[in-house]
Amino acid sequence: MSDDKPLATWQAGRSMGKLAVPGQLQLTKTHVVFEPKSARAAGARFSVALTFVAAVGRAPGTGKFLSGGKRERLCITLGDGSEWLFVMPELADATEQISSRLAVGK
Repeated sequence: MSDDKPLATWQAGRSMGKLAVPGQLQLTKTHVVFEPKSARAAGARFSVALTFVAAVGRAPGTGKFLSGGKRERLCITLGDGSEWLFVMPELADATEQISSRLAVGK
């Protein structure tokens, strides 16, 4: 399996201000990647090497209706302290699999 092939894939929305951009979150051997569904949302693409991920966990919802409401989100914290939030139905599975992949790399 190459690094580009996903080990796991989830439907997700990337929280961006007042809305969540729909797409797919993927875990590869070396990266976490978010691919938006629409080409018009190209600025919403997210890709980070696992070596730069400091922590993975849950974050409370913002309450903003179009950005996922009050649902908990996947929170990916990078080494620089920045946080990237994703609304997703399979939150527990994504948190567990990404955390496990981080442990393998350390």
